[in-house]
Amino acid sequence: MISENKIKIMPLRYKYIRDIVSWVKSESDMVQWAGPAFKWPMTQKQFREHISIGKTPPQTLYPFILLNHNNVSGYCELSGFHRATDQARLTRVIISPDHRNEGLAKTMINNVLNFGFETLELNRIALGVFDFNVAAIKCYNDIGFYLEGTFRESAKVGETYWNCHSMSILRKEWDSKTIHREYNGF
Repeated sequence: MISENKIKIMPLRYKYIRDIVSWVKSESDMVQWAGPAFKWPMTQKQFREHISIGKTPPQTLYPFILLNHNNVSGYCELSGFHRATDQARLTRVIISPDHRNEGLAKTMINNVLNFGFETLELNRIALGVFDFNVAAIKCYNDIGFYLEGTFRESAKVGETYWNCHSMSILRKEWDSKTIHREYNGF
């Protein structure tokens, strides 16, 4: 059970990058979490550069952390923000290995989606998730994302190819689900 008064979602502070990078233990962890954004081995420098590029005007990236009892326990981004089409992508969703399966991802994502729909006034938020990541797919379905299709063998890790599902949620779908109003304002 999550104690909401101990959970905070806020914009990324650079001091937490070291912790986030430490959760990525292998190349497959990195690809699963970050797609092709980083090269193995992932470094704090790469992460800082990624954030800096996305925050250069016009800003296309909004990085967030989840603090649980004042410890960073999660990270995700709204990326590819595009004002002309009122769209963005939910990307790089990761929870600390010590806090997985505690419901933190759902809390973090609901807050970030609320920011996207209410503050940025988005109409659509999409994401990609690998087909073997059953827990993440369940989380996204529970929140209200719909499966749009599958990019077959679209990622390669070692000699293995992975399928990636494309999912999205529209503002009207979000607005119809009052259960998502967990936004704590950041």
